Amino acid sequence: MRTLERNKQTIYYALYEGKEPLTDEYGNPTGEYEITYSFPVKAAWNVGFVESDAEVEMFGIKASSTLRIVAPKDGFPLDEASILWYGKEPKTPYDPTSPEHNYAIAGIRPSLNELVFYARKVDIS
Repeated sequence: MRTLERNKQTIYYALYEGKEPLTDEYGNPTGEYEITYSFPVKAAWNVGFVESDAEVEMFGIKASSTLRIVAPKDGFPLDEASILWYGKEPKTPYDPTSPEHNYAIAGIRPSLNELVFYARKVDIS
C-alpha cells in the first residue's frame, strides 16, 4: 500500500525511558514506581480511525476509540510502551513523569515496506 504525503497528519510521540522506585519520608521503598518518558517528538504519519471490530479484536480494545497509523518501516522508533498525542499538542512546560497524553500503543504489525500500529485512547486525569 502506498501512502501519500498529503494525507499525513501531525502526531507527537514520547518513548518510555524507565522507572524509578518511590520511597517514603524514611527512605523505605513504597512498592510504587515513577515512570518517565522522553521529550515529545513531532512526526507526520497516515492516521485513520478503525471502523471494524475485526481489526482490533486481537488487541482486545474498543474500535470506537482506536487509531490505525501507517508509518515507514525504516527508522521506526516506537515500541508498545510509547505514548502519543493526536489532535492536541503536548502540554508546555513538559513534565516527563506526568505527560498527559491521549493515546497509547496497543500493537505493532510490521509488513514488507511499512508498519501499521494501533493506538487506543486513554483517559488521563
